[in-house]
This record gives sequence, structure tokens and C-alpha cells, in this order.
Amino acid sequence: MSASPRVPREAAAPETPRKMEFGESMTRLFTSGVGRIAEAQKKSIDLAAQQSAEVIDLWKKTVQKLPGAPGLFLLELAGSGVERYAETQKSVIDLFLEQSQAYGEMLKDRTATANRASEGAVKFAQEAVERTVAAEKKVLDHAAAQSKAVIETTKKQFGFDGSPVEAAADSIQRGVNAIVDVQKELLEMAVR
Repeated sequence: MSASPRVPREAAAPETPRKMEFGESMTRLFTSGVGRIAEAQKKSIDLAAQQSAEVIDLWKKTVQKLPGAPGLFLLELAGSGVERYAETQKSVIDLFLEQSQAYGEMLKDRTATANRASEGAVKFAQEAVERTVAAEKKVLDHAAAQSKAVIETTKKQFGFDGSPVEAAADSIQRGVNAIVDVQKELLEMAVR
């Protein structure tokens, strides 16, 4: 048996490597990540506002059943304050998102000058994010303190000490604190 002679094959032309668009890929990754974080923040704010509205509604119903109880003005005021706070927070998040998208657009410029400038812009953006997160944390701390003050004042004013209503109020306060802590953790994730 004779072996058939091997026919030399030409090596296939190597595929030209696709140019990696690192800047554009990073921009897409950055803006989509910021968008996801913004949506998570907005959802948590909506949940906190909904929880607060339910708490205030519960207090309104409780106060209405008490003979000689003062008007519901403070509860109405607290409710509108929570709504304004939630809208303000979401506006800040939208502003941050717009700022991040603008920054992402700036990153698309790939000239040598832009590369040098982007180093400064990255530092600027990181500092802006850190300042925004610090401001958000202060707002969250203020909201938690305000919520606690409202609940404590209401408990004292209506004499709910030792009652099931006091236990419910304490539970609500723990829920508000938990929501604030989760939002702070989300903010920390945004900085990393």
C-alpha cells in the first residue's frame, strides 16, 4: 500500500485582529452601571416614601380615634415633607446620572490630549461622586433623625408608653433605620 502523497495546504490567512475599543467599552460599562445604581436608589427611595406614607396614614387613623386629639396638621406636614424629600433625592440622582452620562460622552474622545485630560477628569469625577455620596449620606442621616423625632414626639404627646402602638412605632422606626442603612450601603457601592 502506498501512502497518498500529502498535498501541502496553504495556511489560512490570519484574521486581522479586531481593534479593541477600550474607551467606548468602558464608557458603556460605566454609564450602564451608574444607570443601574441610580434605578436601585430610586426604587429604594420610592419604597421608603411608600413606607413613610403608610406609617403616617396609620398614625392619622390612630389619632382620629382618640377623643380630644389635636388636628392632623403635623402628620400632614410630615407626609408632605417625606414626599418632597423623596422627590429631591430622586432629582439629585437624576442630576448625578446626567453628570455621569456627560462624563461618559467625554471619555469617547480618544485623542492624546483627551487621554491626558481624562486622567484629571477621572479624578474630578471620583471626587464629585465622593462629594455627592457624602451629601446623600447627610440627607439620609437627617431624614432618619427627623423620622425618629416625629415618632418620639408623637409617642410622648399621645402617651403611648407601654402600649401596642408604642411597639408598632418602635418597629416602624427600626424599619426606617434599616432602609437608611441599606441606602448608605448602596451609596458605598457607587463609590467603589
